[in-house]
Amino acid sequence: MKVRLHFFIWGILGFLTGCTGLNPERYLFNKQSYMLSEGHPPAYVAGYVDGCSAGRRLGGDNRFVYRKNNTRFDKDALYAQGWQEGQINCRNEALAENVQPVSKDPSENKKSKKAIEKTADTEARKHLESENQAAEEEMRQIWEELRK
Repeated sequence: MKVRLHFFIWGILGFLTGCTGLNPERYLFNKQSYMLSEGHPPAYVAGYVDGCSAGRRLGGDNRFVYRKNNTRFDKDALYAQGWQEGQINCRNEALAENVQPVSKDPSENKKSKKAIEKTADTEARKHLESENQAAEEEMRQIWEELRK
């Protein structure tokens, strides 16, 4: 019963988020709450949420800010692992959604959409994919060190 209620609540939250547009704070809060409820360590979750915000920003979603606690990243392996995984996953989500910045002026939105449609961004995507592969390899190495 508790599990069904949990899924029902997340479904309603997801539906409402989809209807009102993506709210960065709500999006990150939902990720954080879900991961903590699944038993992930708080340091890992904090890193994942910061990395997710940074990844969405790097993926072109200007509603998010680039977040990274460099001091904690250097000293806390769980935070660093969470940040890297969150950054990669959420950057890929933003790229898959093909998020475009939205202007308050509707005529600017039409102009930017037309400009985006005309320009080929395959080189940028290839570059990001190679960065993702390098980051994934680095994450595997860190994971192997943690497992020892």
